[in-house]
Amino acid sequence: MHTLKSTILTLSLLICSTITKATEDIFTGSFEGTGRACSGKLQVQKKEIKWNSTYSQCRTIQYSVLEADLANKERRIAFHLQNPNEKCLYPIIEIKYSSGYNWHVNGYQSLEGFQNRNSPDWKNSPLPERQNLSCLMIKQ
Repeated sequence: MHTLKSTILTLSLLICSTITKATEDIFTGSFEGTGRACSGKLQVQKKEIKWNSTYSQCRTIQYSVLEADLANKERRIAFHLQNPNEKCLYPIIEIKYSSGYNWHVNGYQSLEGFQNRNSPDWKNSPLPERQNLSCLMIKQ
């Protein structure tokens, strides 16, 4: 029984390592913003993110992965920035693959905003705390 538990634990760690490596390979890099509000650069590294745009400046900061979906054609991942600075208005960052070098990047002001992103009450809300930043970005 002990051997079976050890084998299962080893396989679980291997799967997690493989998913982490695939995530790093797909989403690691520099993304250049397009448009006025999105002008700037998002840099995703193995353990840190830096995102400077017109209205939000997130210094280099560690993150945790909230969600990742690598199985579908539209690969996506959501990061939660740990201890963002005051000028970092969007501590939740979601990156979705579009096509070619094009990626959709969404910034959310809160975990609640991210969780309710598809709710009509949040999606079209005029309330400032419910607004998000949606950017088309080019992966460099």
